[in-house]
Amino acid sequence: MGRMSSAPPMRFMREKIETQYKPALEMLRADLIPHGRLIAGGLELAIAHYEETFRAMDERHKKLGWYSFCLTPELFLAMDILPFLGESHPVTVTRVSPELCWEYVDTAEAAGLPSELCALDKFIYGAMLKNEMPKADFIVTGSAPCDSSRIGYQMFEQLADCPVFRLDAPVEDSREAHLYYAGEIRKLIGFLEEQTGTLLDPDRLREVCEESNRATDAFLDLFELRRARPCPQAGAVTAGAYMAMVTQLGTPELTGYLEFLRDDAAQAVAEGRGAVAEERHRVFWYCVPVTFDLGLHEWLEENFRVVVLMDQLGSFCREDPIDTTSLDTMLVDLARRGLETTMSRLRVTADKMKEQFLRDYKDLRADCVVFPAPAGCKHAWAWLSLLKETCREREIPICSFDLDWMDSRIRSVDSIRSAIEEFFTTVME
Repeated sequence: MGRMSSAPPMRFMREKIETQYKPALEMLRADLIPHGRLIAGGLELAIAHYEETFRAMDERHKKLGWYSFCLTPELFLAMDILPFLGESHPVTVTRVSPELCWEYVDTAEAAGLPSELCALDKFIYGAMLKNEMPKADFIVTGSAPCDSSRIGYQMFEQLADCPVFRLDAPVEDSREAHLYYAGEIRKLIGFLEEQTGTLLDPDRLREVCEESNRATDAFLDLFELRRARPCPQAGAVTAGAYMAMVTQLGTPELTGYLEFLRDDAAQAVAEGRGAVAEERHRVFWYCVPVTFDLGLHEWLEENFRVVVLMDQLGSFCREDPIDTTSLDTMLVDLARRGLETTMSRLRVTADKMKEQFLRDYKDLRADCVVFPAPAGCKHAWAWLSLLKETCREREIPICSFDLDWMDSRIRSVDSIRSAIEEFFTTVME
């Protein structure tokens, strides 16, 4: 295994924010990029989140907690901890700098990591060696969603030089599972109190959860509005909103952005306006995004009159709000929400996955499915086999292809677009 660089933490990302992200934000605000005025709020939230992270590392005015899948940030916010979702950083970086993904993956493999490990984990490890992950006060991770992340966090711990807390995530989705995981979160609270020297205030947690509920209510309204034909907003807008949600649920800034998107969509539906001129196909993008192809949504819209309605990850907020009656009810619902977030959805049984897929496909009024299957994800490949069978039974057109969703050297943008083009010019025609 390698050693971390002695350079200032996240030096390159600090430069990237100033030289690339902020100029891009101004272009979005000026609507010089397709759907810019709608996407701008998501990028603004991302920039603010990074700047707050840099300040926490530099000034140490609050603890910086790096957390992984199976949690959402409300508990950390309630305890005045700066929450940083470790897996969000590789996606954010790769969207604008694919060559950095190559560098970090190569660095990780040169340090001894197996090539078949998920690129997400290789990116994180390579970035840690380059000192391009946050200098955290502690790390919180869990047993879900996959073998790769469990192995990854054992390796990250060797480089992080900070306390690590692990939660045991159940492999089912039931009231009993949520109660069990709430017990794990209760243990986490004790760990956080020990790390911060501050006791959790249930009333402060209630305030954060109520703010989180307002955000998810707005997102659920947006989901319902996207059922309209034509769809009122492009897929890139919803994808950006989802990325903001997983890092900032419980903040009024996120709530304001989601309410802005909801109101814009409602106005478009009322006026009969669609995001895509002469909308022809409605896609349920069922798996990971192609992080290194920022123009993919626009290409689909212009060439095939396709609107991407939602992806598998972004549909997680179709759940009941957090019950803020008591600390116990809040912990149970935070457990449920965490277990439904991002790739954690893949931990459940095939029957549950099938049920969720058919519900979302029908409710969105989709007419086809696109499934990019990441090469390093055993869960995705097992689920794809079952999903194809489900689609055959119900005559749902499905386009699937292999790729590495972060490393474009495995399958290029041109190759991915070629596979999608063939689907829409043959099957969908």
